[in-house]
Amino acid sequence: MKKRFITVVLAALLLFSLSACGETASEKDIELDMDAIAQALCASGYFSGEMAMMDPESVPELLLLDGDRVEASTEDLVDARYYGVTIGISANQFILLEGADLQASDRLEEALKTYAEDQRTGFELYLPEQAARFENFILERQGKYLLFAIGEDREALSDLCRQLMSGETENRN
Repeated sequence: MKKRFITVVLAALLLFSLSACGETASEKDIELDMDAIAQALCASGYFSGEMAMMDPESVPELLLLDGDRVEASTEDLVDARYYGVTIGISANQFILLEGADLQASDRLEEALKTYAEDQRTGFELYLPEQAARFENFILERQGKYLLFAIGEDREALSDLCRQLMSGETENRN
């Protein structure tokens, strides 16, 4: 009786561990087309002003990677797209990141939250109406990919971001 109980418990543990591994493996296999997502966002009309790609090499510094304030490092970041308004001063922007793995993406997500707080604080001094937008930013995640966005019509932009991060690259507009 005792051996049967131990066998059942071990079999249950084995099944549980295999199912957990399967979920992790499928999350790792997700591949998103970052350029298609960026193009759809730029064409969406949810950002006031013309959006332009900023230097992706500036993202580690922008997010304070390898600094003392965030745990994320440059090794956590595989690829990035960073777009902002080219004329005028506005909070409108989006940052699309690919982490090295799920744990790296966890750290990058925290770095994005720190970035939003820093931007909010900075904008409060000279454009308080823009600062408030950093309190209600959009942050979508799919596997090791992250999308941070601030734009016009927050609800519609949020829906689009969710759609794009699910792998659907068609723009609803």
